[in-house]
Amino acid sequence: MIKKSLGQNFFINEHLGERIINYIAQEHPDLVVEIGPGRGFFTQKLSKIAPNLLLIEKDDELSRDLSLTYLNILNTDFLDWDFKELDTEKNKKIIFFGSLPYNVSKPIIQKIISSEFFNNNCYFIVQKEVAEKYVAKSPDTNILSLKSQLFANPTKLFDISPGSFFPPPKVTSSLICFTPKQQKIQVNNEKFVKFLERAFRSPRKTLRNNLKGTNFNVDTLPLLDKRPQELTLDEYLFLFNNLI
Repeated sequence: MIKKSLGQNFFINEHLGERIINYIAQEHPDLVVEIGPGRGFFTQKLSKIAPNLLLIEKDDELSRDLSLTYLNILNTDFLDWDFKELDTEKNKKIIFFGSLPYNVSKPIIQKIISSEFFNNNCYFIVQKEVAEKYVAKSPDTNILSLKSQLFANPTKLFDISPGSFFPPPKVTSSLICFTPKQQKIQVNNEKFVKFLERAFRSPRKTLRNNLKGTNFNVDTLPLLDKRPQELTLDEYLFLFNNLI
């Protein structure tokens, strides 16, 4: 049974499935954590290229069915799952992968890329519109792309038509890769995100208007005449670090 409440659209395109798995195979992972394996379309292929799998499936029935074939499966919501269960795998090459439900893809990805276990490329199938937001650059940047760039460099690999799923969604999907930053950006993440939210409060207005009442170092003044989508992550970090 398809459960619309869980955003279930099962991947069925064999040729494209092999193409997607090839990206992961090239990583030579020790462990693949698959989020939302569903009916096991990708799981069966992953089992051939990775020595270990950890499957995290929220749906009780699907989890039960998968447990008949695979050993390491957790019947839980990934957003409730504790990364501490990977503590014994810290020295292994861990790849995260999933054809993610559209309605929860953003918090799932954010949880992964902001974790200490994000040390290798990870791959996700998401809504095309969301993938394009992740990879957006100045002068068309947005909060989602800036938040992800604190931890990763996202790359959209290719688009996936609705016919590759059952039932077919009403939108096109994309495969996206997140590559860890070589050097971690040192910033108070919670305060910085709140700063971005204020900066993007009215995207058509200048930052001077959106950040009214905030005092900056004089060197930041030229940036304040720009609109929020025109700044790069480095420029936002410069503004944030020069608050008086």
